[in-house]
Amino acid sequence: MKESVYKVKNVSIDAVIACAIGGISICCMFVAVLVSYLYDGRGPAVVGLLGMGSLLLALVGIVFTVSSWKSVDGGLLMKRISGIINAVPILLAVVLYILGWI
Repeated sequence: MKESVYKVKNVSIDAVIACAIGGISICCMFVAVLVSYLYDGRGPAVVGLLGMGSLLLALVGIVFTVSSWKSVDGGLLMKRISGIINAVPILLAVVLYILGWI
């Protein structure tokens, strides 16, 4: 029987780290937006710090994503997922910044 071409024998460690950082970043951004909504935009400074921390985590995740793309280890799907997961908080932060200006 022929083996599947989609079977991955090894996954890039950098992609796994980038996915974990991206997940934490998305959760932090979600909590910051939710708490800011509950306080009608007048929440404590911790909410802003949580949002900025989420943005910084996403940027670190992007660095790990780029590093995973440079590695020769397998797991192309994991590399793509890590890129998408880390791009979401960055795009959300940009959208919220633009909406806050309007």
